Amino acid sequence: MSRIAVFDSGIGGTGVLARIRERAPWADIVYLADHAFGPYGERTLEEVRNRTELIARFLRSSGAEMVVIACNSASAAALHHLRETIPDVLFVGMEPAVKPAAERTTSGKIAVLATGATFQGELFKSLVGRFAGDVEVIERACPGLALAVERGEPVGALLDEFLPQIAMSGADVVVLGCTHYPLIEHEIAARLPPGVELIDPAPAVAARVVEVAHENGIDLKRSGLVELWTTALETDRWDHREWQTVDIPRDALSALSIEDTTLVAVAGDITQLPVTAIVNAANESLDHRGGVALAISMAGGDSIDEESAAWVVEHGPLSPGVAALTSAGRMPSTYVIHVAGPIYQHGADNETLLAAAVIGALDTATDIQAVTVAMPAISAGVYGYPADEATKLIAETVAGYFSDEESPIRSVRLVGYDDATAARFASAIESMSVSL
Repeated sequence: MSRIAVFDSGIGGTGVLARIRERAPWADIVYLADHAFGPYGERTLEEVRNRTELIARFLRSSGAEMVVIACNSASAAALHHLRETIPDVLFVGMEPAVKPAAERTTSGKIAVLATGATFQGELFKSLVGRFAGDVEVIERACPGLALAVERGEPVGALLDEFLPQIAMSGADVVVLGCTHYPLIEHEIAARLPPGVELIDPAPAVAARVVEVAHENGIDLKRSGLVELWTTALETDRWDHREWQTVDIPRDALSALSIEDTTLVAVAGDITQLPVTAIVNAANESLDHRGGVALAISMAGGDSIDEESAAWVVEHGPLSPGVAALTSAGRMPSTYVIHVAGPIYQHGADNETLLAAAVIGALDTATDIQAVTVAMPAISAGVYGYPADEATKLIAETVAGYFSDEESPIRSVRLVGYDDATAARFASAIESMSVSL
């Protein structure tokens, strides 16, 4: 699917989205707000760079030919890096409007309101060096302001703290260097002397998007569909927009879009994840005595063992490709899906048995209308399956399942109980992403 993707750490980039819509109302656009990780301006450049690359790769796998980084912090941290590492995607970034501000000032003083991350980046220093050598540039970091705008909280007290320096500086042009700030433009203007010009770079970015599309032969004439995605699980937000979750938690190591499902790698404790169902790497007797199974039994409480024993009495031992379903007890998930992965043996058909366990788990999750599922490295622990092989096969089997089947499942988290296992899952996902 040919479309434009626009993303920001939150709702700030919706101003850029609106300007793009004005210029290309026929374009298909997806807007992703990274609520699970934002605001970017409060994080280090390295954190923002890594997260931005993860999101960009995810958007590429969702069908985006052009990605608009509607965030000054993310552009400062990662724009050049992304153009080098993902060359088959066209990137349009944000930059503080230093050049037009320097051209318009008559006092010889301009001010830039931005996040700390924006001022840390080489991009900002380069802009000042190239375009504002003869102008005094007053930098004002505004910690907490983007977050307050994001949450719909009052911003008056913050602006009263940040703006007096600008108001008394003699600057006659003020650059809004964070996409959240134009959303409160009137409140900013009210605290500055009459005649001070505020510059929002969104119109220039929108013009550049259309220009880049034409230069590269991208036909923007589609259905005019706009989708709003959030990386947070909570979609009921103060802004009253209709958000659709793409499950990319803040600790995600990699993420891939497969049809309508997100496949993501994370490290951590599977028993603590707020998903519809977690998958248990069980044995045939559903006797949860070690590994992931014991952790699930202990976290969920007595009901896990009691329901497991009742299932075996009714159905017999758990066979390959079959899944048992129990409640999740005290865990934040709703269900546990138990599958018996293979005990690894040289010469045995280990791959077929492991794939059958994965598919059996996903079939059951589909039957119960699960929306989010978490799956461990089945058979890779005490059952002896080589971890590199198991994680790769599990990831590929999950991806293949959603390529072929319609399902209500919207995300599958592949969970490594340690960093090494999680990194293996991430590597498997990244390999599939590169091959797209």
